[in-house]
Amino acid sequence: MAMTLWKKIKGKFQKPWIRFYSMDAGVAEFYPLYPSQRLKRQWRINTLKEQHKNKSECPVLALKETFDNLKMKDNGIKEHAATCPAITAVMDSGWILPAPADFAIRPDPEKGTFQWVTRQLFVGGKYVTSHIERQTEGMRDLVNKAQPTLGQVVKLETPWRVMAHPDIVLLQIPVSYSDDKRFSAPTGIVDPSYSYEINVQLFWHAMEGDHIVEAGTPLCQWIPIPRKWLDTKEFDVIIETANDEDFKAEQMMDYLKTKSFIENTKLNDRIKDHKKINSLNKNLKRFD
Repeated sequence: MAMTLWKKIKGKFQKPWIRFYSMDAGVAEFYPLYPSQRLKRQWRINTLKEQHKNKSECPVLALKETFDNLKMKDNGIKEHAATCPAITAVMDSGWILPAPADFAIRPDPEKGTFQWVTRQLFVGGKYVTSHIERQTEGMRDLVNKAQPTLGQVVKLETPWRVMAHPDIVLLQIPVSYSDDKRFSAPTGIVDPSYSYEINVQLFWHAMEGDHIVEAGTPLCQWIPIPRKWLDTKEFDVIIETANDEDFKAEQMMDYLKTKSFIENTKLNDRIKDHKKINSLNKNLKRFD
């Protein structure tokens, strides 16, 4: 009985687990999945460097910049989307699945097909395969409307397998705000309770020339979510017109936007202020 009680207590505080394992030796050691916040997006690095370079440490020059910015038509707001909390959160969530080995693609846009070559074959004697055009008709062009998409879809049969806590499923998305525009992985939900093989489909966008996708190239992003969140019945959702408490909070939010020069404030401090206003909204008590 004591052991049963201990298991219940342990289970209550134990983290949900996920196990990624490779059926081929070497892959887990050289090209493992890794946390998304470790992915170095060059555009993000360049933007943050540029922002830091243009920000003066001298109080006199900083004040001059404030005056100059207020004369600008956009009200002097220089904050780049690279620091937006919503964008940062999705870029840094989950894990990145890298290519386990090199492969090369030669697209034929007229036929809508591609040729491929690789030196590596994984378990079952496979790595690069494909889905024929008919299998994605009507939906593949919706994945990335800004770029053309090859009719034939690249399918990678990787050596990776996955197991997870029964309460966890994995949301697959294209690598968010990726520097690599040659392909896009589809969005979907992987349920490890029955779908344990990790095969990745890539909608191919680069129509000219030969392309090498090197081992380690980020292919897609996997974000764990609780299984029960897929069921809308698990949530109490209210859809209504704003009340007095909401209008009061809106006025305070408007005040926050102009109470300080944005050049002299930190993003984390602004987030802290927003959280304080949200905590003061008495509508929260309706859900206690």
